[in-house]
Amino acid sequence: MSSQRAVQPRRVRIARAAPLAFLALVLLAWAAAPAVRAVTLVETWRSRSAPDAATAGLPVRDVSFAASDGIHLAGWLALRSPGAPTIILVHGFKAARQNMLPWARYLYAAGYNVLLYDSRGCAQSDGWKIGLGATETNDLIGAAHYLTGLSDLKVKRFGALGVSLGAGTVVLAAARESSLAAVVADSAWADEQPQLDRMGSIPIGPLAVPVLPYEPALVNALIGADLSAARPLAVVGSIAPRAVMFIHSADDTNVTTPLSREQALYAATGSPKVEWIAPSGGHAGAFNAHPDEYQRRTLDFFRAYLGPPVVG
Repeated sequence: MSSQRAVQPRRVRIARAAPLAFLALVLLAWAAAPAVRAVTLVETWRSRSAPDAATAGLPVRDVSFAASDGIHLAGWLALRSPGAPTIILVHGFKAARQNMLPWARYLYAAGYNVLLYDSRGCAQSDGWKIGLGATETNDLIGAAHYLTGLSDLKVKRFGALGVSLGAGTVVLAAARESSLAAVVADSAWADEQPQLDRMGSIPIGPLAVPVLPYEPALVNALIGADLSAARPLAVVGSIAPRAVMFIHSADDTNVTTPLSREQALYAATGSPKVEWIAPSGGHAGAFNAHPDEYQRRTLDFFRAYLGPPVVG
């Protein structure tokens, strides 16, 4: 009887403690959620695919160069002609150079040299994290400096075409690097405010539950830059008289790239500037939805503002 009486209070104590333990776990998860999300947002451990040059469909050669802040980057150069302008392609969020091969193929076929590279933290380039647009500008500037130093390129004026995250990158880089004579921003973001706004809560079903407000500071520490300072809208006006082309799908529903923000970017851009609002395609999908028109419009833009390809 005495042993049974001893067991009974232990069961009661455990039963009483269980809700408190559960509540403690919930509070711990709630407090840690911004940290987990911050690391997940920037890490690229799970997306380090190795590119295969045999699948490129272009005569590419492996190249490597340093970003303007020293990060080692890997890429491919498809050299069509020493006398042709070179167009640099910038991929999107946690992607890689091979994602830009459809663009590389038609630009190369038109007579341009093409440089594709893996942004920092992606595929074969150094780092384990991306910069969410705050540091990728250094990658593109490094690419332009690398091309400037190549003895087998006679033309030192470069174009750039970036998609999604890469679209904001080409705008930010062109504002700093004068050798980028003409840039195409496909599905560009104007600033990082939508991303920062989302860091204030976590979605649980239909609810947005507020969280501790340390995630922006942690992201800044992880990427080594101030995310809020990455603002293509603030600098796009300084690119003129070099040319900018904006491409956007009318049905882009991505929270970071609504059509209204592209329109603000276009309005803030000096001349010369070109805009094409594709009737459909969704986020970064105008190329797939309207390939012939996409190619025609971008080739017309580069011929007009970068210069015609010179083959031979």
